[in-house]
Amino acid sequence: MGVPSFFYKICIVGNFGVGKTTLLHQYLDKRFNPNVTSTIGSHFFVKHLKIPNVKNLITLQIWDLAGQEHFKWVRHVFYKGAKGIVYVFDLSRKNTFEDIVGWKKEVENSIGFLPNVLVGNKLDLVNSEEKLITDQDSDSLRQHLDACAYYETSAKTGISVNDVFKKLTSEMYKISRK
Repeated sequence: MGVPSFFYKICIVGNFGVGKTTLLHQYLDKRFNPNVTSTIGSHFFVKHLKIPNVKNLITLQIWDLAGQEHFKWVRHVFYKGAKGIVYVFDLSRKNTFEDIVGWKKEVENSIGFLPNVLVGNKLDLVNSEEKLITDQDSDSLRQHLDACAYYETSAKTGISVNDVFKKLTSEMYKISRK
């Protein structure tokens, strides 16, 4: 009999074009795919990993949900069974940041509060002197979401991508052990 493993379903959500799919390709395949097509409905990916101080293998089933408004009517089905949420916005498009509150409402209306991480993606497109989203803005939204962390990532370069999933997995594991 082997060491039991843990299974967690994660949904990654945010507006169309914020880089959810490319973020997942960077996390899973360690590569940037500039030719990703729009997600229609959803796709899911599987990742097996170890986290510090846990001898059990953890399996993540990560659901990439379409961000277009016309898929809103079907997304609630894909939230069922989720144990964690990754909220993603595009650091170069302020409206995607502002829309995260609506995503929180949609998720929580379907399945209630879950451990979550806030991600500002496309860091490679942002000039640090001319940031559209200030540190104060992102910290305020992180608090509103009650997110366990906020990361600025680049799906293109891989900056902080692994940290997002490592942190969320640790949080889900901690909660499941209570």
